[in-house]
Amino acid sequence: MIEKTLIVYYSRSGISEKVAQTLQAQLGCDMDKLEYAEKKHISFGAAVIEALRKSTAPITGGTHKPENYGRIIFITPVWGSGLATPIRSYMTEHKTAVQSYALIVTCGGGGLSGTIKDAAAILGKEPSASEQFRSSQVNEGHYGLEQFVQ
Repeated sequence: MIEKTLIVYYSRSGISEKVAQTLQAQLGCDMDKLEYAEKKHISFGAAVIEALRKSTAPITGGTHKPENYGRIIFITPVWGSGLATPIRSYMTEHKTAVQSYALIVTCGGGGLSGTIKDAAAILGKEPSASEQFRSSQVNEGHYGLEQFVQ
């Protein structure tokens, strides 16, 4: 039986959003799109600096209560080999409410191991499942979400 699932994602370029929407269509679950509360757009360079500093920032979009879900699937771009700031901010704010989580990262190159370490340091546990998709895979529709739909 699939436990009640919430997808929480941030997308600067639209790649993570595409993955989130595809997964939501397959699961039929609730979804929260995170945004910065105080800025509309962040440059790639500023995003990397925030990630390297392990910064948090005020966010909007987290409308569902994470404690009501047995599993949260986080979808985030890789910034400086770590989590995007809005995802880090959400995890930091809700770390005691996250029962189980999975992690999907989107990237131009690599970064799955760094984002897993980043998330585990915040949440105090490893993800139940994780996957990395390159931007080109997502744009071409060549990525599989099977392990997250089971």
